[in-house]
Amino acid sequence: MKIVKALCGAALGIAFATGVAMAQSYPSKPIEFICATSPGSTAATWCQLMANLISKPDNLGQPVHVVYKAGGSGNEAAVYMMGKPADGYTLLHANASWSGYMNLPTFSPDPADFQLVAKVEKFLYVLATNAKSPYQTFEDLVKAAKENPGTIGVAGNKIGSIHHKHIISLFDAVGAEVNYIPYEGSGDAVKDVLGNHVPVGLGSIGQWAPHVQSGAVRQLVLINEERADTIPDVPSVRDLGLNYPIHHQWQGVFLRTGTPEEVRERVANAFARAIETEEYKTYLKNSPHVVPAFESNPDKLREEFAAELKDFGEFMKQAGMN
Repeated sequence: MKIVKALCGAALGIAFATGVAMAQSYPSKPIEFICATSPGSTAATWCQLMANLISKPDNLGQPVHVVYKAGGSGNEAAVYMMGKPADGYTLLHANASWSGYMNLPTFSPDPADFQLVAKVEKFLYVLATNAKSPYQTFEDLVKAAKENPGTIGVAGNKIGSIHHKHIISLFDAVGAEVNYIPYEGSGDAVKDVLGNHVPVGLGSIGQWAPHVQSGAVRQLVLINEERADTIPDVPSVRDLGLNYPIHHQWQGVFLRTGTPEEVRERVANAFARAIETEEYKTYLKNSPHVVPAFESNPDKLREEFAAELKDFGEFMKQAGMN
């Protein structure tokens, strides 16, 4: 028995020493940053920016390659992640939509296999329509939706995404039914609103901004508790008297559960350093949809994400999505 205990102790010691050595040398090779969206979306732009900032010589100092895995409402990206070691060389772009994806019956990995390492910022979204549409205000859209239940198409990100929840919650609050049209990324949804292929869509303030300036689209309502200084003429849902809970989008990063703690800390610190750069500050100035909201406390993140998973699961059950 003593021999067995000694052997087990030796094995644990070797594993610990190996983990420490790996963490101390991290990173010693290129890193993949998996982005579960399509190029052109707001999230894709964010992934590219953060990959560039954390790869700098005074940060992680290794190339960080963005890999797009948009299929299956997060499942393709998650399965790809699970095929990689828990060593910090594969990062997964995290956002609030994952609390929806992980509740879908099509999501095959165990949510417990993903560890949220950092939240970086919050995004604000606006419901907008093509300038040629008959909807001058959100009230016009609601009236039409009530007169023709389930016939008006509203474009957004994937099934189970925060876009999906925003749209369902918004129209439930006004007692109207629309036809939600999911895309692999918000960029494609915005393009189809611009092309007048779908009458209404959800996108970030920044995505709509140039098209508002050109007169191509009309913004109807901001999905937020208050108006945004950058678009003061667009009412918030609260301005319209709607008091339902708003589950905001945020951007961050997952690692595989089991990644050495020292590596987790290095990744979290890399994102913390990234938001202190001049490039990130310039990004904030040019991104009216972004609200800084950095958090890397592992206990707080674990608690918050567990609550989001539960909340989104209950929402999806009520909506018949799981």
